[in-house]
Amino acid sequence: MNARTARQWMVTHEWMVKPMRQTEWIDGKGMLVWLAEVFSALGSGLFLVSLFVGSWWGAFFGWIMIVLFKLPLHLFYLGKPLRFWRAIPPFTNAWKTSWFARGMFFTLVFTILGAIQLVLSYLLKHDVLAASAVSPVNVVNWVMMILAGIFVVMTGVYAGFAMSYCKSVPFWNTGLLPIVFLIMGIADGLALVTGVGRVTGGLNTNGIESASRIVLIVNAVLIMTYLINASYQSRTAELSVRELIVGRMAVVFWAGIVFLGITVPLVISIVSLFVGEIAMPVLVVAIACHTIGAFSLKYGVLKVGIYRPILPKVSVY
Repeated sequence: MNARTARQWMVTHEWMVKPMRQTEWIDGKGMLVWLAEVFSALGSGLFLVSLFVGSWWGAFFGWIMIVLFKLPLHLFYLGKPLRFWRAIPPFTNAWKTSWFARGMFFTLVFTILGAIQLVLSYLLKHDVLAASAVSPVNVVNWVMMILAGIFVVMTGVYAGFAMSYCKSVPFWNTGLLPIVFLIMGIADGLALVTGVGRVTGGLNTNGIESASRIVLIVNAVLIMTYLINASYQSRTAELSVRELIVGRMAVVFWAGIVFLGITVPLVISIVSLFVGEIAMPVLVVAIACHTIGAFSLKYGVLKVGIYRPILPKVSVY
């Protein structure tokens, strides 16, 4: 083997002896995965929270985020958008092993159930039904609310499950990841529905503010627990944590996730306890910070995903 061939072989097989960063889901076309999952978290969180607080417009905008942003971005990433039907049952058995196929199925079912629920709740809210039809339609609406709620939760967390099943990326390989994504989505949903409630009226924003404070604190504790757990999981996972906290992604973590995504909204929420209802410009800042935090969390977690080497005893860089 000549020197050039030997060099090519070594470069090609670097992944066998040293940790290598994953790029499939975050670089180049992989950016579509990041954007799709952010809109999935925002839309599912907003829809789910809106069901609980009774905001029709909030549920509508959450549904729109998933249908007009999450689904198209996901389909374009797959490369053959018109063949999406091949990724869902009964046209494939991929759902048995692939969380992406399951996620596509969850999203499509939610799209249908969510649309039905929105139509039924609109008819009930605006009293356009005959008196004899109100009771049965109300029952069907409750059934649709429950089913849509279940599938919107699965739509919001399936990416966490897909990543947690990647044993080759130790930083992701934990059951905490879907929970972190779910709680962050709910926190974003609470912030967004507060803004929607201010514009449309008819919501108890004080109750939502209280819930938001609790969820933000829980989310901060979960993220800290997730990072500490990863630090002790393996040397490769520890490398991912260092990349996120003190490495290339430190700005994204401290500025995007910790400061803008958690600290600023939490401080604004606490201040509202003493000054009453916060001004609209301040609320816009809080919502914007929540949203930046959502983008930062998914970006940071995807960006620091590092494959463990096949020969783990070899020293890492």
